[in-house]
Amino acid sequence: MPTLIRAALAAGLHVIVEKPWIYTRAETAELQDAAARAGLKGGVHFEYCLLSEIESWRRQYEQQDGLEFGGKFNVHATDHLGISAMQNLGSHLMAMREYAVPYSRLSKIHCGYELPDERIVWVDSDKRRVASIDFLGSKEPIVQRFLTRFENSLDGKAFPFDFDFAQRVNENLR
Repeated sequence: MPTLIRAALAAGLHVIVEKPWIYTRAETAELQDAAARAGLKGGVHFEYCLLSEIESWRRQYEQQDGLEFGGKFNVHATDHLGISAMQNLGSHLMAMREYAVPYSRLSKIHCGYELPDERIVWVDSDKRRVASIDFLGSKEPIVQRFLTRFENSLDGKAFPFDFDFAQRVNENLR
C-alpha cells in the first residue's frame, strides 16, 4: 500500500485508503510528509467516527480525563480477508476512541468473527456508564459525511483522519 500511495501522490492525486492501517511510524511519517510537500491530502476511511453520537462525545468528552472506553464489534461473517478481528474490526473501535475520547483508558475491547452481530461502544466514569452507542444497523450517512469532510479539507478545512491519525489508532491496537 505505501508504494501505491506514493505513486498516487506522485501523480498529483489525493488518497483515501481503507483501514486497517498497519504501517510503521517511519512509513507513516514519510507518506504524510510526501502528501504535505505535494499539497495533497491523504486519509484513512474510519467512517464510524462520524456517527452523530460520536461527534457529540467528541464535543462533550474530548478533553476529559478519568474516562474509560470499551467496545464490542462482532460479526456473524467469517474472516474472508485474512485480517484478525482485532486489527480489522477493532480499528474502528480504536478510531472512535482516538477521535472522541482520546484521554480515556481502555477498559474492554472485544472483536470477533462468526459471532452474533454486535456493535456497541461505551464510556464509563467512576465505574458508572455515562454514555453508550449501539451502532448496529445505523442508517446514518456516515460514508457520505466522511467524503464530504475529506472534500472540504481540499479547501483548507480540518480533516482529522489522516495517516498520522491512522498511525495512532494502529499503535493503540498493539
